[in-house]
Amino acid sequence: MRRKMFSVAAIFVFALGNVALADAPTLSIGQQATLIIGAVVVRVDVNCGDGASEAMLLVGVRQGDMASEVLTEFESTGNRQERSVTVPGLFAPGDASASAQLACATLFEGEVLGAAIKISE
Repeated sequence: MRRKMFSVAAIFVFALGNVALADAPTLSIGQQATLIIGAVVVRVDVNCGDGASEAMLLVGVRQGDMASEVLTEFESTGNRQERSVTVPGLFAPGDASASAQLACATLFEGEVLGAAIKISE
């Protein structure tokens, strides 16, 4: 019985180790955004993991009463990529918040809500 328990525990630890080592999809929003005429450009790091796929990225920015979002589609490489997303709106230099959602191969993979960003010219 003891040997059986050890075998089960060893398999469980091995399986968890492989899951932990997998390159999980990631999503993060850069702290700096660039103000352009009629919009703000937000940098977002994305990683869909396992190989190339179609991906969709939704990015929203809120500053005071102004809020806007944009949905963009891109080809994921399966590695970390930096995407520059232009979010339309009448923004101004200063503090704002940004949110993002990532879908890889039609599956929802990541979400960042209310990240603090600094808009500069």
